[in-house]
Amino acid sequence: MPEPPSGRASPFIAGKEFNVANCRFRARAIAVAAALLIGFLPGAAAQAASRKAPPPPPAPPLLPSLPAGTEILRLANGLQVVLLRNPGQPMAGVYTQVLVGSAREDFRTSGMSHMLEHLLFNGTQEYTQEELYGEADAIGAYNNANTTDFYTNYMMVVPAEHLEKGFELQSQMLFHSLIPAGKFAKEQGIVLGEIAQGRDTPGHFADDTIREVVFAGSDLELPTLGTPATIEHMQRDDVYAFYRRWYVPNNMILTVAGNFDRDQALDWLEQYYGGVAPGTIELPAPRLPRPLDTTRGVTRRGGDTRALALVFAAPTWGHEDHAAFAVAGELLTLDGSGLLTRALASLDAAQRPAASTWWEAAPGFGRLIVRFDLPPEADPEVMLPLLQRAVSDALDGGIDEASIRGIARLSATQTLLNREQLRMTGIYIAGELVQGGPDGFLGYLGRLEAVTADDVARVLGRWLAGAPCLAALIEPGQAEAPTAGPGAAMGAGGHGMPPAMAGAMPGAMPGAMPPAAGGMPPAGKPAGMGAAPTVPPPPAAPPKAAPRVTATPAPERSVLPNGAVVVSLTNPDSPLTAIHLTVRARARLDRELAAAGAVDLVHRLLDEGFPGCDGPCLSARLRELGALIKTVDDPGIPMDDYYTTGRFSFIRVECAAEHGQAVLALITEALRGAAFDEADFARVRGQRLSDLERQRGSARAVANALLGQALYGEHPLALPPEGDAGSLGTLSYRQVRAVLAEAFAPRNLIVACVGPQSHAQWRDDVARLLPGTGEPTGALPPLPVTTAAAAASATVGGQLSAIRLGSVVDVAEGEVPALGLLVAVLSDRLAMDLRETRGLSYSAGASAELEAGQAVLTAWLNPPAARREEGLAALREFIAGFDAATITADEVERIHAARRGRLMMRKLSSLGQAYYLAMAELDGRTGEAGAGATPTVAQLQAAAAKYLAGRPWVEVVVD
Repeated sequence: MPEPPSGRASPFIAGKEFNVANCRFRARAIAVAAALLIGFLPGAAAQAASRKAPPPPPAPPLLPSLPAGTEILRLANGLQVVLLRNPGQPMAGVYTQVLVGSAREDFRTSGMSHMLEHLLFNGTQEYTQEELYGEADAIGAYNNANTTDFYTNYMMVVPAEHLEKGFELQSQMLFHSLIPAGKFAKEQGIVLGEIAQGRDTPGHFADDTIREVVFAGSDLELPTLGTPATIEHMQRDDVYAFYRRWYVPNNMILTVAGNFDRDQALDWLEQYYGGVAPGTIELPAPRLPRPLDTTRGVTRRGGDTRALALVFAAPTWGHEDHAAFAVAGELLTLDGSGLLTRALASLDAAQRPAASTWWEAAPGFGRLIVRFDLPPEADPEVMLPLLQRAVSDALDGGIDEASIRGIARLSATQTLLNREQLRMTGIYIAGELVQGGPDGFLGYLGRLEAVTADDVARVLGRWLAGAPCLAALIEPGQAEAPTAGPGAAMGAGGHGMPPAMAGAMPGAMPGAMPPAAGGMPPAGKPAGMGAAPTVPPPPAAPPKAAPRVTATPAPERSVLPNGAVVVSLTNPDSPLTAIHLTVRARARLDRELAAAGAVDLVHRLLDEGFPGCDGPCLSARLRELGALIKTVDDPGIPMDDYYTTGRFSFIRVECAAEHGQAVLALITEALRGAAFDEADFARVRGQRLSDLERQRGSARAVANALLGQALYGEHPLALPPEGDAGSLGTLSYRQVRAVLAEAFAPRNLIVACVGPQSHAQWRDDVARLLPGTGEPTGALPPLPVTTAAAAASATVGGQLSAIRLGSVVDVAEGEVPALGLLVAVLSDRLAMDLRETRGLSYSAGASAELEAGQAVLTAWLNPPAARREEGLAALREFIAGFDAATITADEVERIHAARRGRLMMRKLSSLGQAYYLAMAELDGRTGEAGAGATPTVAQLQAAAAKYLAGRPWVEVVVD
């Protein structure tokens, strides 16, 4: 177990806006501060000073009690089992962590854990790959996996009545996979494509290099995916031996969560998991990084990002300081009030970096990395002294007990949210469960709530003040701007693309259309989460009293005199409230009042607060209410349902139910009196220009932009929702102020609410908080129908290419279900052929985004640059050769069941339900999307003849 550094030469600290997209702060049940309205609390110091500080919490009991519905068990063969019952859910999740990942690999075996994650979907003793996918589809299952340093995580979410089948399918994969030799080369190609896709992400060189420098020589030095060299030389028999060594029940932890009968679930666990023989696990001694016994620095050059990392020793799992250090890290990086955040605010805007923290807690050691993304003018030598002064001020001035209690309150809210979202529960709980153990996992929130201001001061002094530091500076190399081919009008920012295409490009600017089940990854197949997920993992503790399953409440709707539309669902037993505040027609606001990206800037500026309560004050008040608020998308969160699109913008709210009305009042006050000034506008615009510039090197971002321009022409949705260098450069402060006033005028708002409150409560509150008169704003005009084939191309010069096909078509109302299901069938077949058979691309698929009597049809492939021509020919051949006459009734029923199950899973959370309410209102729908009988084979074939045969496609190729 690591010991804190000795000596006290100079103080250090962790910093900033906690960014989910590039951190691995796995020790957290703490809510992500950057997912709040973003930015808030040191004006809070003065404005919150008048509020009485709460007393410190009582010491935790020696013998903690397990939360209701929770058990920790072990089967006779050594399989550890955790039960988390919540009978109020209509689904159940089975999450199994196999305790092997890249930390157990060397250069010969590098990437084998992740390769196995892929290979286990390729067939078992009972099921071929096609049958395995088909069985999962038929029950509406979500079957996915991801690999990290210390474990490989297998996740199965099923409707509650199909739990036994979920157990059977997962146990077949874990214990009875064949690792077929005929599939091995294909999976090598997919993983190589995944590595290339990762390198298509802006900033990847800095991320990878910092990790290499920090963890050289340790268990964490090798990449989770492996390297191109290790994957190319990997042999099937070596991987099979690796599988037989590590995939034994006494090297696994299995959690069952959601709605299940306890005794029946244990019987099934014994049947499908308990009969497997245990194995002998010989764990190597931990390999530790070079000790941090003196302050030293290194410099590297390459990539597109200028970054500085300051690295300190930190406690690891099981250390007495673990929980207090987690709180200290969150407290010190709170937006607006974080000690480092405040210190950075004293710098000139041109020299002020963005900062983030990354805490890696591993067996035998821990490291805290404070990262600064440096503007060109910033002096990296300034950052360490600035950090030292920030810590000294914290220790001299004392720690605010109220802020610590706010962090604990947010953690409790996050825990409830994690229990709702079964598709994400497996990711959120895995790190703490594996490294902290089941008892540590279940007791973590209690330990967090017991942390006091004195504890935080102690760990700051013990671990950071006077600690030696490793500094790593990354200077960018020379990058070339992409060049567009004939007919290609290129923009740096992403355009309004169908959200399923954003699934082909995590972090892209997504869709012009709402998400549809057909736009998800093919049912039953891994959804592209091979590397360690970048979401904080708060432990899931069930509500003290689980609600009973009741009939689905009916939504209610009111059009208010002010023009706002309020839609709501009342769930009397819910401990949470969710609000999805939707701004209509973002693209029209940008075009008519300013330029592309104006609405996006407005959302990013809302964190500056309002008169009488600046940004830090607003953040403090939100924390006091336990509110998680988000105003812009975070592409680092896997499978987020909410998309950056020209059709709408959003504010998303999640909080404990008792605070729902108070949070709504606070948000509307912030909207009415947003206090950002011209300096704030210039600062945020500069940050966005820098972010967008880095995306110019991403083949996927450029391809999505080009397809959006080519498909939408002069339509407002052709504008990139986040803007580009040209549009943001033309924006003025006056224009952004005008956009703020119009965007949040009541007539332009849809307020969707889900929680225990009545519709009348929401209706009356919105009418009172947003006074005025008006009529709801109209919809965007129809998209231009694609009438002729077209092509566009560009070159960015990376390792990945991106291929897109798109077409817009008018659709008869009665044929919408058939067309949506038809394209889902096409997508499933496309992925099975181009990905699962030929290994051409890590991501491949098709979607039909259906809205207002139109469909945007898309197909995509992201092959490595060396296979671009092969990929393009294969995609063309597949689309042209798709034969609807071969569709079978079983296939239709299977894909329809899969889509139904995915939609059910997405609506498990209160916020997911609020989102779909808002989208139905935006689309002018009164019924449930996807409701009704399954379309017939004949209907799908008729839709294929009408909408696919002879269809002109816009083709985009970027390499």
